[in-house]
Amino acid sequence: MNEILISIIFGWPFVVLSIFISVIGIIFERAGLVLIGAVLIIPFCYHLSGSSIFSVFSLLLPVFQAGSAWAVKEENETWSWLLLMPTVSVIGWLVVVGLIS
Repeated sequence: MNEILISIIFGWPFVVLSIFISVIGIIFERAGLVLIGAVLIIPFCYHLSGSSIFSVFSLLLPVFQAGSAWAVKEENETWSWLLLMPTVSVIGWLVVVGLIS
């Protein structure tokens, strides 16, 4: 029961919050918010790394978000959005697969 509760709390709510905070951080040019978003998604990415499809790539998702924070700090909006896209794409794909099945 404890594992299910931890999975629910640190799972999808943190993923949605991470994406939301990162997007707000890019829009308002706050690298710290994007970095907070990267930290929030780490437990989900660690859990996702147990699957065979995303074994190594899922551990790189927080690194991409940290790179997005660096791009925000360097005032490069294009790269900040591009570095956030792998995380958004994987999460979007998981949502679609979850809704279809």
